[in-house]
Amino acid sequence: MIKKSLINCKDLSKMFDGLDEAVINKLNININEGDHTAIVGVSGSGKSTLLHLMAGLEKPSSGKVKILGQNISNLDQNSLGVLRNKYLGFVYQFHHLLNDFNTIENVALPLLIRRCSYRAAFKEAEILLKKIGLAKRLTHKPSQLSGGERQRVAIARSLITKPSCIFADEPTGNLDGKTAHFVFDLLLDLAKANHSTIVLVTHNNQLASKLKFQYKLNQGKLKKA
Repeated sequence: MIKKSLINCKDLSKMFDGLDEAVINKLNININEGDHTAIVGVSGSGKSTLLHLMAGLEKPSSGKVKILGQNISNLDQNSLGVLRNKYLGFVYQFHHLLNDFNTIENVALPLLIRRCSYRAAFKEAEILLKKIGLAKRLTHKPSQLSGGERQRVAIARSLITKPSCIFADEPTGNLDGKTAHFVFDLLLDLAKANHSTIVLVTHNNQLASKLKFQYKLNQGKLKKA
């Protein structure tokens, strides 16, 4: 079975004012649908910048990023937002949950943005939260949850729309070792069940080793790890 290209970066570069060298330097990578790819590198190597370029959160200085064959540089902000909501999910080191919303409201929010009915959105959110062991935390606010629970809620929120691709930026970086592996394995299991692609950036080689494809980012370029 021939896989379809999901994310394609061609001669991608990113310069920042005040820096002599490009953070991302004529970088090329293709990620197919269903691939689980890890990009490792030391702090400050440009991992988060690369992820933001892939997702259209930052504009490249030169080069192209294509998502499902579409050059995202040609999209206006509204079209780009629609594309991200339809195809992409995000998990960050810090959960970024809305403090005034409870667990089920935080998870249902991406579906509500898609104009799903409250009933359908909350039903999907409840099903997903039960899968990740938070059935008894539906009405808890983020401040009432442990760090691992908050990150599980963030994962559920990223997966509620069944995205084609999940971008994970140090998703367990603020968790202890045991909790980190539990939460990351949960993310992998849910992504596999949804047939979602994963692009992980991390400095944690143990987490990266759990993914099929591994690259090292150094001096703005990628090499197979």
